[in-house]
Amino acid sequence: MTKKNSLSLKHLVRAVELVYRSSPKWTFINSILTILRGLIPLLLLLVVKQLIDVVDPSNGIDSINNTEILKSLSLVGSFFLLNAISGSVNSLTRERQSHFLKDYIQKLIHSKTVHLPYGYFEDSSYQDLFFRAINEANFRPGKVFYSILGLFQNTITLLVMLSVLTTFNWLLIPVLLGIGIPIIFFRMYYSRKEYELKLEQTEDERRLQYFNRLLVGKDFAKEVRIFNLSKTFSNKYNQVRDEVRNKQWSISKSKTLRESIVQILSTIILLVVFSFIISEAIKGNITNGAMAMYFLALQRSYAVLQELLTRMSSLLEDNLFLKNFFDFQNIEIPAQKNAKGNFPLPLQNGIVFKNVSFKYPNTDRYVFHDLNLSIPAGHTVALVGANGSGKTTIVKLLAGLYKPTNGEILFDKNNLSKIHPSDLAENISIIFQDFMLYNVSAKDNIRFGNMRRPFSMEQITDAAKNAGIHNIFDNLKDGYDTHLGTLFKDSEMLSRGEWQRTALARSFYNDAQVIILDEPTSSLDAYTEANLINHFKEITKKRTAIIVSHRLSTIHLADTIIVLKDGEICENGSYEDLISLKGEFYNMINVYQNPLS
Repeated sequence: MTKKNSLSLKHLVRAVELVYRSSPKWTFINSILTILRGLIPLLLLLVVKQLIDVVDPSNGIDSINNTEILKSLSLVGSFFLLNAISGSVNSLTRERQSHFLKDYIQKLIHSKTVHLPYGYFEDSSYQDLFFRAINEANFRPGKVFYSILGLFQNTITLLVMLSVLTTFNWLLIPVLLGIGIPIIFFRMYYSRKEYELKLEQTEDERRLQYFNRLLVGKDFAKEVRIFNLSKTFSNKYNQVRDEVRNKQWSISKSKTLRESIVQILSTIILLVVFSFIISEAIKGNITNGAMAMYFLALQRSYAVLQELLTRMSSLLEDNLFLKNFFDFQNIEIPAQKNAKGNFPLPLQNGIVFKNVSFKYPNTDRYVFHDLNLSIPAGHTVALVGANGSGKTTIVKLLAGLYKPTNGEILFDKNNLSKIHPSDLAENISIIFQDFMLYNVSAKDNIRFGNMRRPFSMEQITDAAKNAGIHNIFDNLKDGYDTHLGTLFKDSEMLSRGEWQRTALARSFYNDAQVIILDEPTSSLDAYTEANLINHFKEITKKRTAIIVSHRLSTIHLADTIIVLKDGEICENGSYEDLISLKGEFYNMINVYQNPLS
C-alpha cells in the first residue's frame, strides 16, 4: 500500500484533536461511556455463566439454591438494562457532540475561505480540493467521529473477550486473528481501490453536480425552458453518472464476491472451534456455564472483530476527506504582517500604476506588461476598450483581489501591498458587473456596503435615493425591512435593474474615498440612468471615481478617458480631445453609435 493511499496516523491524530477541541466536555463524557460500553459485554458473560452454573441440574435438584438463582437473575437483568440504557445515553451524547464537531468544522472552513486570496477561487487546480474538503464537511466529520469512538469501544471489547478466551485455551487467539487477517487484507485492498477511484472521479463528480445544477437551478431555468435543453442536460447527466456508477459497481461486486468466500472459510473454522468447546464440556473439563460463556465470547469476539475491520476500512475511505480537509486547512494564507499601512486620509495625489505587469495563476499569458497609469485624486476616470483589454483586471488589482506580478500600485506614496485589507475596504467601494443579490432585507442589502459604519437609517435612505431605489423600497409592504429575492417566504422579487440600483446604493453607502463602478448602468432603464447621471457629480464630489463602461452616457461623466487595447493604454484624454484625435476611441464611438454599420 502506497504511503499516499494508506490510512495516515497523522491524519487520525489530527482528527481526534478536532473532536476534542470541538467540545472537551462531551469528548470526556463520550470516552467514559465508550469504556463502559466496552466493558459491559464482559460483565454480561460472567453473570450469564454464573446463572447457568447455578441452575445446572447435574449436581442434583437439591443442590439448586433459589436465592442464588434470583441473585444471578437480578444481575443479568441489571446488566441487560445497563447495556440498553447506556446505549441510548451514548447515542444521545454522540449526537450532541456531533453537533459541536460539525459547527467547529464549519467554523474552520469559514475562517479559511474568507481569508483565502481571491485567486484560489478562479484557479481550476484547486477546485477538486475545495470540492472534497467543503462539500463533504457536513457529514464526514461526524462519520469520522463515530468511527473513532467505535474503534475505541471495539478495541476494549475485543481485548476483554480475548482475555476470557485465554482462560480456556490461548490457541483461540491466533485462530481468531488468523480468521481476521484475510478479511483485513481484502478490506484494506478494496478500501485503497475505492480511495483511488474517488480521487480519479472527483472531477466527474463535480461535472455531475454541475449538470444537476443546470437542471434544477433557478439561474438556468429560463434558458433550459426557452431552448428546450432539459433532455440534452439530462442525457449528459445520465452519461456521466453511468460512467461513475459503473466503475464503482465493478469494484463493489468484486469486493463482495471475495469477502463472501473468506466469510465461508471463517465460518467453517468457527464451527470446528465450537465443536472442540462442546467436546470439552461433554468430557466434564468445563461447566455448562463456562461452555456458554466461551460460545458467547467467541461469537462476540468474531462480531466485534468484524465491526473493528469495517470501521478501519471506513476510516481508510474517510482518509480521503481527512487528507483533503487538512490539505485545505494547510493552505498558507499570505501573512498580513507587512500590510499594516493605512490608506492616505485624504487621498491627495491619486492612484498610480508603476510598471505593473500581471498574469493570472496557471497561465503564461500576461494581461499587460509594464503598465503605467495615473488617476488624479478627485477626478472621474473612464476605462474603455474591447473585452479582454484588461479593464476588469485593473479593477481587481485596485480591489486587492490580486497582486501585481511585477511593479507596484500606489495610493499617493502608499504601496497597495502595504495597506491593510480592512483599511482598503473602508476606502474603496466597488460594484462589479456581476454584482451580488442578497436574499436579506432591503436595509441590510444597503448596509452590507460598510458594516463597520455606525447604523443610520437616514444614511441608508440617502444612499437609496442617490441610486434611485428609495421609492421602490419605501413602498414595499414592510418598507426597508422587507426581505428581497425568492429564496424565503414573504420576500419581494426585484427586476434586474432594481437589483443593480440596490447594488449602487450599497456602494454609495460605503462613502469611500475611491468609488469603482464596473458597467454601473448596464441594467438600468433610460429614465433611471438619466436620473443617476444627473446626481453623479454630487455623489462623487470629493471622491476619486473609476468607471468601466461601454455606454456613451456614462463615459461622458468622466474627466479623463483611458482607452485600453491588448493590455496597453493606446489613448488618454478628455472626451473632446479623443474625438478630435479620430483614433481608437473615435472608431469605438462610431461602433457604439452604429453597431451594425
